[in-house]
Amino acid sequence: MLRLDHVVRDYPWGATTELERLFGPAPGAGQMAEIWLGAHRLGSAMVASGEDDAGVSLREVIARNPAACCGREAEPSLPFLLKVLAVADPLSLQVHPRAELARAGYAREEAAGMAPNAPDREFKDPNPKPEMLYALGAFEALAGFKPVDTIRRLFEPLAAHSDLARQIVAALAADSASALRDAVEIALAGGQSEQAAVAELTAACRRQMGAPGDDPSPYALAVSLARRYPADGAVAVAMMMVRVSLAPGEALYLASGVPHSYLRGLGVEVMGPSDNVLRAGLTNKHKDVAALIEAIDFSAAGGVRPAVVRDGPVRLLRPPTALFQLADVRVGGVAELSLPGPRIVLALEGEVTVFSELGSLHLARGQSLFAMDSEGPLTLRGKGRLVVAAPGQR
Repeated sequence: MLRLDHVVRDYPWGATTELERLFGPAPGAGQMAEIWLGAHRLGSAMVASGEDDAGVSLREVIARNPAACCGREAEPSLPFLLKVLAVADPLSLQVHPRAELARAGYAREEAAGMAPNAPDREFKDPNPKPEMLYALGAFEALAGFKPVDTIRRLFEPLAAHSDLARQIVAALAADSASALRDAVEIALAGGQSEQAAVAELTAACRRQMGAPGDDPSPYALAVSLARRYPADGAVAVAMMMVRVSLAPGEALYLASGVPHSYLRGLGVEVMGPSDNVLRAGLTNKHKDVAALIEAIDFSAAGGVRPAVVRDGPVRLLRPPTALFQLADVRVGGVAELSLPGPRIVLALEGEVTVFSELGSLHLARGQSLFAMDSEGPLTLRGKGRLVVAAPGQR
């Protein structure tokens, strides 16, 4: 086992104090938003001081001996990336590309000689990025689309006061398999009049918030988002999406191709080993509307709640992917964890010593370790709470 140093990402939407409570302050960090624990080329965890490989990246450790680290039948890389994120303001309207789009996009940008961390680079690697968000506190998100009829009824009362709403209603009223796609394209079309169109739409939403019998929350969401992004048609797309509220301990799985935006909250995120994000709004970062629309799976059901398996102190979340699963373990003495494969263990509370066939390491809150596949099952002793990311079931 190897103790790890995590990677800090500071983004404007971050809730710095939430992550400082868990990990302590990060020197020089701005709005501390994400903690990365994985082996991605743009943000690999490092082996912590005091270890034989101190200062070496986890990516390099795995490359030296992929069979011992990841298993003889595994790809020579870690099949997942673990993050902790604290969201104070909404993230971008985004989607992660499916495998075939990721491979083609990565090859295209590599051939063009784009730098791996270029701000307009969209495909940082050739991998798909399904992901699962596990809420550590109350968490709010948008994921997938409402039914077409529901969206149309939502915009119909706005049409008398908003030309954008009228166009969306007309697109959704068409007897066409592409009606939803057409409505999204209309909302994201942009142009010189976009700010006026969004202002007109949100003014109509304010009127509708007080209408009897209507659910005011989609209209209130649009008004709130427009305060931050007054010239962004993604405000209208957000109204079309399903709002998901997670209580602590609940999880949401998002397949590649499902549009989403995280609104607020603290959670653990486990995903495919990818940083591919296509954005089309609610952000100051690079946007590519055409790429996002191509990547959206308009037939997808949206977010999926993963299966939950309980085994004593172990609560195992199994989403419908072979790339990853996540265990939440509350240790009050001794606990056994038989998850195979390479594992990343992160302590959320208390102090726990982790034992394997090859050694042991002590973890306090905010500390993490990497356990190789060859180390076999883990035994946990102490009092605390851990999350453990591992490959999914095949």
